[in-house]
Amino acid sequence: MIRAVLLTLLLGGCTVRELDRMKDLDTRGDWAALAATRLSACDWPRDAVCAELHILRARGCLRLAAEDVSETERRRLLDCALESGRAALAAADDTAPAERSAWRAAHVSALYASRQARPAREVCGDNAELLEQADLLRQETPAEPRARFLAASARLTAARCGPPPCPLLREAAALLHDPPTHAASQWRALAAGLAITARSLACPTS
Repeated sequence: MIRAVLLTLLLGGCTVRELDRMKDLDTRGDWAALAATRLSACDWPRDAVCAELHILRARGCLRLAAEDVSETERRRLLDCALESGRAALAAADDTAPAERSAWRAAHVSALYASRQARPAREVCGDNAELLEQADLLRQETPAEPRARFLAASARLTAARCGPPPCPLLREAAALLHDPPTHAASQWRALAAGLAITARSLACPTS
């Protein structure tokens, strides 16, 4: 029993030291070192240290994926970001709500980027997670326009992937109110895609 307690304390100390190391890498912008870090799975849903380790790795992978890399490398890095993002959220029950929402926002961005990087034949499976997580993010941050945009985008893809498409398209259109000025063209493009898809499916206009 005593040996088990000592082992737990030792492992905990190692984990905290690893967190300090990864925070330092994050501060210095060493995304490659963060992405290359090997992490174990979190053992329970209230493991705040393990969750933060994974979100730091996910951030490194996502930052690298946005750089000038090959498509194969971008997909690998996005898969890394998604793997660690899922692990972080699964272990974040004791994380402050605002911080957990910020982590979810990063994970939703990774899901969106991953969907955009995949061939059309592969997007439907990944889109289900994007739709779920974007809706959770909308609930957590109702004033955040980006969450509405991503939820609308996920609904457009879901409508293209299978029935029932028309209710999804109506829900998506309702989310695209008050677009932020800096992203107005992106929102207009999504609204146009919704309208074209609705017409092609002969969806009712009201």
